[in-house]
Amino acid sequence: MKKQSPVKAIEKAVHILNCFSESEYELNLSQITQMTGLPKTTIFRILTTLEKGRLITQNKENKKYRLGFKVFELGSLVLRKMELRKIAIPLMEQLSEESGETVHLGIFEQNEVISIEKTDSPFFLRSNVIIGKRAPAYCTAVGKALLAFQSQKQINLFLRSAREKFTANTITDVDKLRQELKKVRQEGFAVDNMEHEEGVRCVGAPIRNRDNEVVASISISGPSVRVTKEAIPVLALMVRKTAEAISKRLGSYQS
Repeated sequence: MKKQSPVKAIEKAVHILNCFSESEYELNLSQITQMTGLPKTTIFRILTTLEKGRLITQNKENKKYRLGFKVFELGSLVLRKMELRKIAIPLMEQLSEESGETVHLGIFEQNEVISIEKTDSPFFLRSNVIIGKRAPAYCTAVGKALLAFQSQKQINLFLRSAREKFTANTITDVDKLRQELKKVRQEGFAVDNMEHEEGVRCVGAPIRNRDNEVVASISISGPSVRVTKEAIPVLALMVRKTAEAISKRLGSYQS
């Protein structure tokens, strides 16, 4: 039998780890086999190795596998070391207090936005943002504030991909989406008008680094009964002001 290279083994282990998500929190051997296309014996061997390293753990009651605490430890280490997050947190807390709504910090990766920090609204009725969760870029305020400032080549490539219609307000038409992104660049903020979730509106703005590249975005999100269309201009001013303050602390010279 031909011996498998260490790189190939690592690729398969990463493939298995990527099967787990918020919606697929626990998986059995058959589910992982179906999702990866790898033989059960190979998967079992890799899972056993990952379990020894605490990257995977098995629920003894239902025999399903889930991500281990070592993954959480590594992820927490990354977050703790992120300059952006350290700078943003106190300003996010201030913005949440001033607006009364949930404030969300996101970064752009593989055409999606990933939540890396949040400050919850003090109200019982509030937007539910989950740290680590991915969301579409084209129908969220944090996502549009990031997507709009990518290179034209990357935007064109993005627009060729399929887009799901989450609500009646979701913009999926290519021409309309181009106009939406152009508007974001002109106004300096993005609006999610119940495009990703019914009854939730968000207003977001881009954050720049010392090279003036848009590396993240911040948004105010809340129920449409509070985040009304009339409130958007005021919230946009607030979120832009906070995004600019974070940008300046990251070394950006562009307001």
